[in-house]
Amino acid sequence: MAGQGLILITMDEVRQDHLSCYGYDKIQTTNIDSIAKSGVTFETCISSSCFTPISHATILTGVYPPVHKVRNPYSPVMSKALASTLKEHDYRCAGFVGVGFLGSSLGFDVGFDYFDEPSGEEAWASHRYKEDDIGFLGGNWWFDRMLSWLRENHRRNFFIWGHYFECHLFAERALLKKKKIKEGELSEFGYYDAKIKHMDEVLFLPLTETLKALNAFDRTTIIVTSDHGTNFGEHPVPALPLAGEEIRYPQHTTMYDCDLKVPLIIKSKRLPENKRIRGMARSVDLVPTILELLDIPIPGKFNGVSLLPFIRKGEVDGLIAYSEDLFEERGGVALQAIRTDRYKLIRNNTTGVEEFYDLETDPSEHRNLMGNPTKELFFIAREMRKQLDTFLETEDETKEISGENREMIESRLRILGYIK
Repeated sequence: MAGQGLILITMDEVRQDHLSCYGYDKIQTTNIDSIAKSGVTFETCISSSCFTPISHATILTGVYPPVHKVRNPYSPVMSKALASTLKEHDYRCAGFVGVGFLGSSLGFDVGFDYFDEPSGEEAWASHRYKEDDIGFLGGNWWFDRMLSWLRENHRRNFFIWGHYFECHLFAERALLKKKKIKEGELSEFGYYDAKIKHMDEVLFLPLTETLKALNAFDRTTIIVTSDHGTNFGEHPVPALPLAGEEIRYPQHTTMYDCDLKVPLIIKSKRLPENKRIRGMARSVDLVPTILELLDIPIPGKFNGVSLLPFIRKGEVDGLIAYSEDLFEERGGVALQAIRTDRYKLIRNNTTGVEEFYDLETDPSEHRNLMGNPTKELFFIAREMRKQLDTFLETEDETKEISGENREMIESRLRILGYIK
């Protein structure tokens, strides 16, 4: 008897409002749309960070940064991740990632039987935050290898995590050079829409076709989400020095919804088809939701909750989302945010400035109410501030790569010519 499958696709830097299943009309993401029509689409999902390693650690562990300890690009995952749990329940697990932030050096490979990460042969980028720091490779065209692994393992219980990096800024350079996207077509914001349209065609189309050819589509749970969004100028931010250029937009260095609001689509034989779920879900809810869908007992150790009860009633309510980016070297400030369906409090820990927004009347977050709140809003903001304080309590316990491991990674990157 064939087993059941789970495929988690995390798209880098993809906003939900640039997918046609969320109402975007400049491009058609036909193959992502087909998955949405086969399952449920959450109108709002909030990521735990605007920074790739932090948000992915939350997606894969079901806990927030103070627990999994990834609070910068050099902190290894310190919590048990989904692959390890599934492996204990006889799942064959494979990971395919497009950037070194999510590599084996930081423990993202733990629990996987096969793990595919960027190498010097395929990478199109390398980045460092300090001159004397290790670098991280970006770019990994893993799709054919994933489909080969799927064909070999689809008859048993399997889990595939695929992280697609080629929607990120600067990927357009490699895609244009390889003639995978057309010069001058959909070129705004670093060919953003062109990259998303290309992803829909080269990843989601062959994935769904292969699953159907293997008679595995119906028995495979598919989850499509992003690690974070990106800022197209909705909120002015300082230009970032990236790849020798001063880049203003797109970039993702804030706690506003343009950077934190991500798509979330779940297709499963246990869920209704073509259903939209109102309210605010969170990336931290993915692991407990997955475990319940797969009939695996959920331990009481998650910050997230299963979304299945909310799916049944068609609305998520009563949840609070926490997000952070405390790595000052990246955007120049250390940020935290806490959000409900209606309100958001943002704290800049570098400057001490706080912002408070009523998302019902100001969804674009342009009217900061902190300077002159009503009495009711004052008490709401005060309570949210108390909740936000609790997420700093374990910050000092964060660990980083150091010693021989750090030297080994740096040596490999130097040999490959990615750092001096």
